[in-house]
Amino acid sequence: MKTIDLGSKFPGLPEEKEFFFSKVVELAADSILAINEEMELVFFNKEAEKTFGYESEEIIGQHINKLIPTEYHERHNKHIRNFLNEKIVSRLMSVRGDVEVKGLRKDNTVFFCEISILKVGTQEGILLVAILRDITKRKELEKKLKNLAEIDALTGLMNRGTIENVLRREIERASRYDKNLALLMIDIDYFKKVNDTFGHDMGDFVLKHLSLVCLDNIREVDFIGRWGGEEFVILMPEIDAKGVIVVAEKLRSSIEKQPIKFQTDEKIQITVSIGGALFKKSNPQWEFLYKEADTALYKAKKQGRNRFCIADG
Repeated sequence: MKTIDLGSKFPGLPEEKEFFFSKVVELAADSILAINEEMELVFFNKEAEKTFGYESEEIIGQHINKLIPTEYHERHNKHIRNFLNEKIVSRLMSVRGDVEVKGLRKDNTVFFCEISILKVGTQEGILLVAILRDITKRKELEKKLKNLAEIDALTGLMNRGTIENVLRREIERASRYDKNLALLMIDIDYFKKVNDTFGHDMGDFVLKHLSLVCLDNIREVDFIGRWGGEEFVILMPEIDAKGVIVVAEKLRSSIEKQPIKFQTDEKIQITVSIGGALFKKSNPQWEFLYKEADTALYKAKKQGRNRFCIADG
């Protein structure tokens, strides 16, 4: 293949355009690379070298797939062929359908990227020029912000908004496919006394402790979230009344048997009241299921706390 001075030139460009493009490339903060119609790399600027970890001399002449994770090769090659045959001359490739665009570095690490591609006519044929930006840090920030919006900061469980969305989804699924579904409402008994006696820091520790005990005693398919304050909810797909009773009693007993130790030998004994309800297809609204479980929880409290009650079938 023809050797090209990659520091300043695109192959086949008229001389009057060469100076302009060389300056653009020198000042570019983004990676700029180009491929020919055979999808071979013919241009690779300094920022691209930093991004991908290749020296230009070792990557020029290689297929563009060298810079793309293997699982995306076929889809990417098809996309390039289609773009070559389309009348449009530029396109943003930050997302294709529901697939995020990713690049592959020399050390085999994968990163998220945003790419603008354009066709450039030269004396040697059509080139596809890509202006690429590594957006991995942006994606990480987006993920953190998404987690903040969905997760309870104290316990790491789903927050109320998230668990409500799960409730809606699972009720729709149970209704459509005629599946069982149950909801547990959990409330820490006399939680105010913990805060008043030992302080809010210890109250927070109790909430974290309860979260871990719950996670240890529910099924992998169950969903758990903090409803607010000292209240938690557990959504249990595909379980009957007998199964609900077994899980709820196991959970109640485990919490009772695991006092929280602090300072020297002092312990905080906590218990919980639990109310449960089974989904009824005749009332396919999450609010109805929640109300039934909450009523059962109130019944458990009224009967002396540290117990489980299930709503009438």
